[in-house]
Amino acid sequence: ADPVETTCRHLFCRTCILKCIRVMGSYCPSCWYPCFPTDLVTPVKSFLNILDNLSIRCPVKECDEEISHGKYGQHLSGHKEMKEGEVYSYINKGGRPRQHLLSLTRRAQKHRLRELKRQVKAFAEKEEGGDIKAVCMTLFLLALRAKNEHKQADELEAIMQGRGSGLHPA
Repeated sequence: ADPVETTCRHLFCRTCILKCIRVMGSYCPSCWYPCFPTDLVTPVKSFLNILDNLSIRCPVKECDEEISHGKYGQHLSGHKEMKEGEVYSYINKGGRPRQHLLSLTRRAQKHRLRELKRQVKAFAEKEEGGDIKAVCMTLFLLALRAKNEHKQADELEAIMQGRGSGLHPA
């Protein structure tokens, strides 16, 4: 892996973050701070030293050896004489990455969320007398608090309790 650091100090594998930026736009997937491929830098040397000393179990069938991350590529190249397909692929070569929900059309959003919608509806009918809006607002409130967005959560809570937006005229 080729680790890189964003301007917002999050760490990613270069290949993965570039795929993510290409699909989701120029934002950090962790915090949504603007992030461009040209902004990616090599992390500080101390981090790289720690990373290189981490032990990794070899993913090749019938090889249970543990190797330091720094020597992983060299160790894996020793398995190249094995037939194709016998070696576990350590790079994700699957299909295209999933698009972010907000970048989809409304129809595609509904399609992707249909199972969640069904579960929310069932929960609302069982626990809240069918009040889907209250369940969704509560889920949103919990999501805001989980991301430390307490000011927005307080405003939403005030709206939910009928106290308005919590904003007062000057």
